[in-house]
Amino acid sequence: MNSFTQSTVIDKINQKIECIDTWEYRGSKKLFLGTYEGLVLVYDVVEKQTSVGTNCSLVIFDTKQLSRKPITQMTVLEPYNILVILTDGEIKVFDLLSGFSQRGMLNKAKGCNIYAISQNGSNLSLCAAVKKKLVLYSWDGTDFIEGKEFNIPDVTKTIDYRENLIVVNFKKAYNIINAHDGSVINIDTDKISYVTFFQDKEFLIVKNNMSFFINSEGTPNRKYALTWNDVPVSLTDIYVASNYTVWRLNPVPTMDLVEQLTSNNEHETAINVLSIAPDTLPGKREKLSKIKMIAAHSLFAREQYQSAMELYLSSYIDPIRVISQYPGFLPPLLQEKLSVAVHTKDIEKNENALSALETFLVGVRKELQKSDKPPYNLNPMELLNSGYDLPTLIDTTLLKVYIKLKPSLITIFFNLKNCLHIEESQRVLIEEKKFTELVSFYQSKSMHREALTLLAKNNPPKDTISYLCQLGAQYLPIILENSRWVLQKSTKDAMTVRYCKIFEKDQKTTIIFTTERKDELPPDQIIHHLEKYAPTFLMEYLEYIINNPMRPDTTPKFHNDLILEYLNKITTLTQDSLTPRIPGETVAGTEPGLLGVLRSKLINFLQTSKYYIPEMLLSRFPFTDLYEERAILLSRIGRHEQALAIYAHKLKNFKMAEDYCDRNYNRDNEDSKDVYLSLLNVYLKPEGNIQPLIEPALSLLNKHYRSINTPKALSLLPLSIPINQLYPFFEAVIRDNTKTKRDNQIIKNLLKAEHVKIKEELINLRSGVIKITDDLICPFCNKRFVGTNAFAAQPNGIAVHYVCFQNQQSKMNNMNNGTHNMSNSSSNINTSMLQNGYH
Repeated sequence: MNSFTQSTVIDKINQKIECIDTWEYRGSKKLFLGTYEGLVLVYDVVEKQTSVGTNCSLVIFDTKQLSRKPITQMTVLEPYNILVILTDGEIKVFDLLSGFSQRGMLNKAKGCNIYAISQNGSNLSLCAAVKKKLVLYSWDGTDFIEGKEFNIPDVTKTIDYRENLIVVNFKKAYNIINAHDGSVINIDTDKISYVTFFQDKEFLIVKNNMSFFINSEGTPNRKYALTWNDVPVSLTDIYVASNYTVWRLNPVPTMDLVEQLTSNNEHETAINVLSIAPDTLPGKREKLSKIKMIAAHSLFAREQYQSAMELYLSSYIDPIRVISQYPGFLPPLLQEKLSVAVHTKDIEKNENALSALETFLVGVRKELQKSDKPPYNLNPMELLNSGYDLPTLIDTTLLKVYIKLKPSLITIFFNLKNCLHIEESQRVLIEEKKFTELVSFYQSKSMHREALTLLAKNNPPKDTISYLCQLGAQYLPIILENSRWVLQKSTKDAMTVRYCKIFEKDQKTTIIFTTERKDELPPDQIIHHLEKYAPTFLMEYLEYIINNPMRPDTTPKFHNDLILEYLNKITTLTQDSLTPRIPGETVAGTEPGLLGVLRSKLINFLQTSKYYIPEMLLSRFPFTDLYEERAILLSRIGRHEQALAIYAHKLKNFKMAEDYCDRNYNRDNEDSKDVYLSLLNVYLKPEGNIQPLIEPALSLLNKHYRSINTPKALSLLPLSIPINQLYPFFEAVIRDNTKTKRDNQIIKNLLKAEHVKIKEELINLRSGVIKITDDLICPFCNKRFVGTNAFAAQPNGIAVHYVCFQNQQSKMNNMNNGTHNMSNSSSNINTSMLQNGYH
């Protein structure tokens, strides 16, 4: 089998052919023959298309005598329209567009016996073989410039140059040289008459009358050789020449060649031939797909699974046909209908086969996802009424592959957008005891009840807690329903899931109901739920929603509830304490253990919260204990004397009483301006049989006399107090009053002097005279004063129209946002109305 047929186009000419090349310029095709006599014979190429192919004839066009010696090598460089020849050991360059005028010579190439040229895009290079040396040249647009040199082991017989590879043929060997790094591949052989590149990195070796295709590693890469009826001496594109004859290579029609290849089971070659064929070739796509499928089936049967899958993908084969070769991966209801016999036993356990199937399924998924019109039937007849479509079958099969081959990818796969069949996926995961993955599967499909049921059955409570923390507010019924058993079985774990380091202390950050969510859980429902199932931790939840720095809850009921939670826990601790405790003996919040912590929290909350309702709480606090807390509540409702009585008589802490007054005193507030007087009254007129506190009362008078109404204070003092004990108070009051009186007198005199000064200025302003004449012009409107126009006199003695003055004042008032008014200006300006004549 051959890829080409050959026809004789020139037969037995008089000159001896040494070399051959072609030139195409502006649609005209020429064939050049270089001869032993130093001639270049130029032929016109005439081609005619027929129903069976292309007929070609050659007509002599011109003859050029370019040398007296044989032209042993010749190359036409079409992009540059130049001709390069080798004759008598010299390389010469001719311009084809100027009648074969010579460009120049390559001096360092003298003695050259053969050369090769490489054209790679815009780069043009020449390699000259000079004895046992290779000299490289590069084209700069007008001439060849000298470059690298390489030593070689023998004199060159033939040579070719493509991109950065140079193929050099010697008498008993040939080398493949990399011009970029100088590396060499040496192949020992003999009787090679010709070497040339054929396509890409494939070249043709001519040995006697046969030609072989060799790759860049020096090994044959085609099964068949080309056979000639004479030994070729030159080859260019589709022409081959011997000494006196020229043949033309005519490619076999592509479809005929493909049929020959497939009949010989050369599927790979057939695929390559079709792949490089033009897309306009009729039936190309269908034929290529069919051959790929045949080749893939053949490779699969030979257990070359990966190569088979690559062909399956490129041919867009129906994925069901591929999956059917793995019968164990088909859903039970489809196994009998779709499964096919396979040569590999237990193919579902073969890692190579599974890896190849994974490659195929992933490739199909990509095609399904990236295209609006995927190259597959999404609802094939084979899946009718099965509950599957193609994407569902692909993804479910891929899951089964991951279970067998890559279990670590299962959860990742669930997190991707997928079309898994619910029941079948559930079945295989349970069958393989992949319960953790099954939970992830349920979660990815929002089947939260199923996931939580499985967790409750197989996992410790903390896993259920962790799952619940991931659910949003829209799943509140599920959260409440599935938190019950956890709260009842493991309350501590339910409320505290994990810890993190904050300020070098372990602090709780996540509980079922306080996990940060986009939409917070409704507090009223959570509080009701905790009251019923975990009342012990209601306080912690209330603290969270109220102290949340991002969204603090200000609902008064919740603030009241938190205070009552503190109160209940404190009451329980005080009642259950084994150590006798005297209320008020210890400062609140300094008690050892949890009691001190809770009282400190309660007092701080009572002082800082603005949202609780003290009237609803006061009756819940005992009269015989928790004095500080009760005093704060009394303070909130303005019952200062009762609050101060607690500090003074229950706690006997006079500093706390004075601090209370310091915090609440406000001279401008009717309810708070006499708070110090209230404390004095508490000291001096206690209820019941309590003795008056004379010393604290006198100390209060001496320290805060400015904040106490003196007459009212004196009315409270007992008559039994010696006058000498009141002396410091009287002295301070009298001295303060005297100072105030003197300060007021000074201020009065200063104001009086200021008044006299302003009055004098006003008199001076009013005594000024402004003369109104016919020539006087208003500086605002630039108009004269006519008749009885009203005018205004400015402080600088300039008269203006009264209307202009008013307009100017309005503008100034607008600029100053109304802070100034006309009365402020009228004190500086005299306004007069002239009824008759001028002044």
